[in-house]
Amino acid sequence: MKLVRTATFAAGLLSVCLWPRVGLGDEAAARRMPGETFTIPFPEMPPTYWSVATSNQGPARLSISLPKNYTPGGKFPLLVFLHGGSGGNGGPKTAIVSAMTGDQDFVCASMPFFKKIAPKDPGGNVVMRDEDARLMWPFFRTMLAKLFEVVPNIDKSRMVIGGSSNGAHATQGLIDESDGEITRQFSAFFFIEGGGRLRHYELLKGKPYLMVSSQAASKRRAQEIIDQATAAGAATTFIFEDAGGHTIPMKAAPAIRAWLIGQATKTASPK
Repeated sequence: MKLVRTATFAAGLLSVCLWPRVGLGDEAAARRMPGETFTIPFPEMPPTYWSVATSNQGPARLSISLPKNYTPGGKFPLLVFLHGGSGGNGGPKTAIVSAMTGDQDFVCASMPFFKKIAPKDPGGNVVMRDEDARLMWPFFRTMLAKLFEVVPNIDKSRMVIGGSSNGAHATQGLIDESDGEITRQFSAFFFIEGGGRLRHYELLKGKPYLMVSSQAASKRRAQEIIDQATAAGAATTFIFEDAGGHTIPMKAAPAIRAWLIGQATKTASPK
């Protein structure tokens, strides 16, 4: 099952403005409630990786969770967390995101994955690849545009993106395959147990970058990645929390939160 869109459709997505429409910001912010979680469907998009993997025919969805201390007049950093496996399909905020943020301070979002070739088709692979990231980025841009429209008081100078396992691979692909656009928009990046194929470390120069390892087997490779990012000029942090395998180390959540508060959201505006 090849998930291919026409050039015209892709060009149309690329032309979508990333900024909310003038005059709607205050009204949209006032409609939002502290602690609210909601999803936005995108039926015009192709089947997601999750949809193909689970044979669920539902549309792609963007999930947004507001912090408990949300106010319409405030400015809030954004945390985009990309999940492992097939990426999910815009479900509720997960335990690790709540633990990382304390359900405070951050607008949190998750977006689904899209595969250029379905994993079971010839040439397919369950791991997120660079060609998948190239396919996904226009869809992510469209979802970000909608996110900024419905939550217009996001602080665009403090936006963090990353993920675990396949979510880290997807983040790596987006860094490498978005022509630098994602690193211009987002101020900080994190990988949890993944992202080892990153090539364009230079795009992380001057940006907070976090690597999290959850097992002794991955620690050496994770250290190599963080060393390369450091050499490229990134402001790096390495967290090792041995959870005994390839997983999200929940015990590392306080240290990740400290990084979010102390490093990732105290930066200059993206270039």
